[in-house]
Amino acid sequence: MTLIELIDYLLNPERLENLYEEENLNTESDAIIIYMKYALDLECDVVLFEMEETEDEIIFEKDGIQYFQLFPVEYAIELIESDLDLKGKGYSNLEIAERLLEYRVKDA
Repeated sequence: MTLIELIDYLLNPERLENLYEEENLNTESDAIIIYMKYALDLECDVVLFEMEETEDEIIFEKDGIQYFQLFPVEYAIELIESDLDLKGKGYSNLEIAERLLEYRVKDA
């Protein structure tokens, strides 16, 4: 799944819960964190990890693959809904994903 595809889940709490179940993620974790495989790039796949597994590392390696932290899921949702004010404004998933990446690279 790409970040563009993940946006649908971030905008819909019920779908996000279903995704957590499908991925066997522990919702009691301190945080579920969005990582991108290989680089912070729209073309890269995203993977969700529990904070306990990654120890909140910015760059995390598993099975020889490097993952780069984007944001914890809850923070990404907060950015979309409040800080960046993108929810319900008619922005496409691509535009929201681009803005999240831009924020991560330039502002965070």
